Amino acid sequence: MVYVFTFLGEFGYELFNWQGVVRKFSRALGPSDRIVCCSRSNLYPLYETALLYIDISEVELFKNSQASCYSAIVPGSSDHGSWRNRAFDRKLRGSLKSFISGRLRVTNSKRGPWAKKEKVVFVFSSVKTQLNGCTFGCDPHLLGQEGDIYARLDLGNNLYQKIEPDLRLRSEVERQIGFELSEPYVLIQTRARQVVVRSRDVVPKDELIRALAERIRVVLLSFNTGRKFDSFSQFDPSLKTVHYECRSFVEQACLVHFAKACLFFTEGDFGSHMYVPPFMGKEVVAIAPRSVYGLGTTPIDFWNENAFPFGGRIIPRISEEVFANRHSMVTVLDELLSR
Repeated sequence: MVYVFTFLGEFGYELFNWQGVVRKFSRALGPSDRIVCCSRSNLYPLYETALLYIDISEVELFKNSQASCYSAIVPGSSDHGSWRNRAFDRKLRGSLKSFISGRLRVTNSKRGPWAKKEKVVFVFSSVKTQLNGCTFGCDPHLLGQEGDIYARLDLGNNLYQKIEPDLRLRSEVERQIGFELSEPYVLIQTRARQVVVRSRDVVPKDELIRALAERIRVVLLSFNTGRKFDSFSQFDPSLKTVHYECRSFVEQACLVHFAKACLFFTEGDFGSHMYVPPFMGKEVVAIAPRSVYGLGTTPIDFWNENAFPFGGRIIPRISEEVFANRHSMVTVLDELLSR
């Protein structure tokens, strides 16, 4: 049996309640069963149990969809369970089945892991599916009652493991940044999104970045997935630091792995980029407006205790307190560099 697990939604849901379920499910596989995992570009380090990883990010319907919890929906819409989004989901799943099946046939033709015809079971995150005691995804009509990574994260349904970086890109990353990753640096990333903006408060990050750059090398990580309405990270190009245009999770993970410290900002909501360092066993200092911490999407103590048993954790800091005066800002930097 070949199980094809395909994730369509938001990165945070993939980290907290999808890749962990795939891993738990893999522990009960029969000797002839195989796992294929499909998601956006280069997220294969999350799926060490998969025999094959397939990138679906260039499938047109997927690329032009909006990530929302476990689903991909019509850009600009909000009701996951509407007839329009249910119809879109069916069409997208059909398109992806065709694309993935084609990739599997290519693997067969190259005498890959499937040398004979086997039954293929497709599992999509937008459809609640139960297999071998594991629950995958969530029914759009039940979202908020179950499957919520902020309030109803089922730890028993997940098996978390430290995400190990693929360091084969190290030399290429070093070439782009102009120094060896063994040298000390602080990695900074931010986050904004053009939809689902729950807080309008802005973090005045440039002053802190300038002050930090006077004390240690700073790498500013910018990214844009290319998918409609995804979160993105961008900085003022005039800041005198190392600017890195990140194209994949593999590059991001490489930079996180070697960083002396990670300092991440977020606006609009508590971005899922905050979860990456802790899942890799690294601490991240998270600076967000007070209004973001009040949204109910930041059960940080719960996550630190239960989802990050690898040495990493999120260290929350309130933007208004950090930037209250010069002394407060310097105190945060001193703390960051002493870790």
